[in-house]
Amino acid sequence: MKTPFVLHIDIDAFFAAVEVMLNPYLKGKPVIVGGMPDERGVVSTASYEARKYGVHSGMALRTAGQKCPHGIFVRGRYHVYSRISEKFIACLTRFSPRVEAVSIDEAYIDLSGNRYLHSSVYALAEKIKKTVEREIGLSVSVGLGFSRLGAKLATEAAKPGGLFMVADEKTFISNLTLEKIPGIGNHTLLILQAMGIKRVKELERAYPAIWKRTIAPHFYSQSRYPAAREAKTKSFSRETTFPEDITDRDMIVSHLAYLVDRLSVYLIDHDYFAGRVEVKARFSDFSTYTKRMPLEYPTYSYNNIWSKALFLLDQLIKKKKLPLRLVGVKVEDIASQRDLLPFISIRSEQLSRGVSDIKRRFGFSSIFTARELLLEKIYPVERDAIVLKTASLTK
Repeated sequence: MKTPFVLHIDIDAFFAAVEVMLNPYLKGKPVIVGGMPDERGVVSTASYEARKYGVHSGMALRTAGQKCPHGIFVRGRYHVYSRISEKFIACLTRFSPRVEAVSIDEAYIDLSGNRYLHSSVYALAEKIKKTVEREIGLSVSVGLGFSRLGAKLATEAAKPGGLFMVADEKTFISNLTLEKIPGIGNHTLLILQAMGIKRVKELERAYPAIWKRTIAPHFYSQSRYPAAREAKTKSFSRETTFPEDITDRDMIVSHLAYLVDRLSVYLIDHDYFAGRVEVKARFSDFSTYTKRMPLEYPTYSYNNIWSKALFLLDQLIKKKKLPLRLVGVKVEDIASQRDLLPFISIRSEQLSRGVSDIKRRFGFSSIFTARELLLEKIYPVERDAIVLKTASLTK
């Protein structure tokens, strides 16, 4: 009998769970992370108690406030979540060198290399689950499958806080309802449901051509095993929605400078180099534009990334004479080494690393560029972060 050895692990209601851990008073209460119910923006995470009222990630905060008026709304502490996420991934890498972090709170692990060191792959999965929960202090859900899709869906079946192993992956997936299959959009789902198709096996039997186009790729195009971490590390991004639409260029620049600062320190802390930068702008009419350009060489230098990001921002602002609602920055073409050293601009990297060392020792907020200081007028400043209204931490 074949043994599933792709493990997917997900921290349950991550942001909300951290808030409960830091404030035990919130235990058992409907916690909604992302902002206040009278603000614009969306829910980052809702506790399972809040989900009973129909609140979910991505929902408008005002809608969440209507569905769950007695919910406890918190803005979130993304620098805290990031530290716990790093601890989470570090714990997983002790069990296998092949760990694929797909977001801040979930990852895949290839157990094929060490499953024979334990009585069973299930016993190994149990050990991983217990170790992670002990070290980060949060509940996790775990799924075992033969592919990433099977493991992911097994985790969904295990939530919250369980462990589920798929023995017959094709049968398991075939019995699922279509809305549980990632990659099937709402439009496609509505059409299929209107045709009387609710489960994967019904689609395969009644409309095999549609099944091959919508479901089969999940079986055949995805790698069975998690790729090495570096191969999947293609970009990192930071973005934020403003409390109010902004027309003041200096204030917009201040937000962007802070986001670039966060990215530069992240690259340094993880020994990464970025080869390209992208800036995102969303205007008051919700129109969204992005521009990107390559860096002269792979680098983690704040100044090098910042100069390109500022140029791209100015190009985007010229597109429309409207207030800005959101700004974001992304670094791409990530590498852990480079062939040529930037001897001409090595001083810029030395400066960035020196600043990063100060932040690591005394807190992120211990030193800022002059551009970032405007943010202190409108946001709380903690030791490890400026608490933006809606900071998005994505990988």
